[in-house]
Amino acid sequence: MSLTSDAQIAIEKLHVADPEPPPPPPSTLGQTPHEPTVRPWELELLISGALVFSLIQLPGQLDAWYNGLRPTLDTGWLMAVAMAWFYVKMALYALVGGFILHMGIRGYWVGVIGIEAVFPNGIRWERMRSGPIMREISRARTPSLQSLIDRADRLASMIFGGAFGLALMFVYSLSVGGFLVLGAVALSRWAVDDPVVAIMIMEGVLFLFLGPLLIAGMVDRRFGDRLDPDGLPARIIRRIGLLSTRLSPSALFTPLLFTLLTNLRARRHSTILLLIVTGFMAVVMGKDILFSSGAIRTDGYALLPDGGAMSVRPGFYADQRGGDPDDAKLPEIQADMVRDPYVRLFIPYAPRRHPTLIRRRCPAAARAAAAGSTDGAGVLACMAALQPVTLNGKPLRPAWRFYTQPESGVRGIVSYIPVAGLARGENVLEVVPLPSIRVEKNEKPASPYRIPFWL
Repeated sequence: MSLTSDAQIAIEKLHVADPEPPPPPPSTLGQTPHEPTVRPWELELLISGALVFSLIQLPGQLDAWYNGLRPTLDTGWLMAVAMAWFYVKMALYALVGGFILHMGIRGYWVGVIGIEAVFPNGIRWERMRSGPIMREISRARTPSLQSLIDRADRLASMIFGGAFGLALMFVYSLSVGGFLVLGAVALSRWAVDDPVVAIMIMEGVLFLFLGPLLIAGMVDRRFGDRLDPDGLPARIIRRIGLLSTRLSPSALFTPLLFTLLTNLRARRHSTILLLIVTGFMAVVMGKDILFSSGAIRTDGYALLPDGGAMSVRPGFYADQRGGDPDDAKLPEIQADMVRDPYVRLFIPYAPRRHPTLIRRRCPAAARAAAAGSTDGAGVLACMAALQPVTLNGKPLRPAWRFYTQPESGVRGIVSYIPVAGLARGENVLEVVPLPSIRVEKNEKPASPYRIPFWL
């Protein structure tokens, strides 16, 4: 049957309605009262993972920077750089350690939430195979999944904020200590020719600034409740406190730390903060100072000597030096097995000892260098006289030149000693160590550096 034209037009105007979009999936937020409706933990995990991945590489880079600078610095600048290295290292350990711990606790928290979602009834105590007495004890002592979720959530959030607070506190301490040390360096260069005396003077100046704050805090804590608010002592304490808060940028970390510490058990917050800071200091001291220097040993080589006349020390050879920063203080030759026609002997310049010794032993050379002498012949001769060299027991008077190591930037003097006429096999160079600045009575001279090499 054919359709009329009106019917045909009506059919053409018909159209199939677009299917309605599927409803959005049900939200999984807040499925239980133990999971927050807003998920800050997702951002916490993202930030923790990114910071751990990026920061975990920085301690090694910081050590390389510090060990590279250390041989080139005099006493004052070494103290400044060492303080910066120590505090930055503690801040890095606080961040890395805190965020690794945070990620572990958050992972545990997510796992407990998953277990609770699968088994909402928790432990089926009636299926335990233990006896009734032990089952009753276990049931009384075992926390529920819900309490584990709450505790882990609170602990992870505390660690996340506390790690930032500790790191910022270390940075603030670094800025205050850096101001002290930089002032001491300037004073030692321009006013006092002794960095130790300069540090003592700067500590006295620092006490003049911090002393009133400490005294005001002690008086306020002990007698503040009994002072007249409008009296002179109260006004002085108030002004000192206002001045300290204006000068201190500690508002970045004090809200975090004070909130955490004051909500812990009474009279324990200062102890906890002290233990945390002491713990990070112990990590830096143990891992990066005591273990690296050999003061604490964990190997089984206690009966073997570290150096001596019967040892071949890798630090004496340029092709064998590793990551020991103390190697930069040692004289060196190119290799233990010499294939060249010359032995290249390099003796490093010690910025913390050479200037004082040259002024004492060779005052004319020091004055010439201070006046802008370009050849430095007097300083070169003085450095050579400070550390005489012998070859196979016979004194040498080699020709010395100034030299800068291209890899490390360490400066010193170099000499090229011909090997023609030397016996095949073992030969020994001996270099006298640099004398001490402060010579004690009855002090025995240091043993010479003994550098064996083979032809």
